[in-house]
Amino acid sequence: MPTPTPPPSANQLVAEQIYDLLMAEIEPELLLANIPVLDAKYAAETPEEHTVRMARYAEAYRKFDVALKAFKDDVNVRVKTAKRTSLKAEEAKAKKEDEEELKKMIGK
Repeated sequence: MPTPTPPPSANQLVAEQIYDLLMAEIEPELLLANIPVLDAKYAAETPEEHTVRMARYAEAYRKFDVALKAFKDDVNVRVKTAKRTSLKAEEAKAKKEDEEELKKMIGK
């Protein structure tokens, strides 16, 4: 009896969505939903046509790697900015609380 495939994790779903988002702009044939039907779609292609298509796909994956790196770099910058903003807000809140406590202590 075959082992059932476990449901995809949240991280896997996000990764698949990112893949499709980026690949849609590069080579729509390589979207995850399209990959399983490519062999049937191109069953009648000649060896030369197959070679050309594979070269097109290789170029698409090269472009995808560049786009994914840019995407990850952008996410990293946004996360660092959000983290800094959050830390500054927490520091300002703590400073205000410290000042209020100090005022209470000196009787103002």
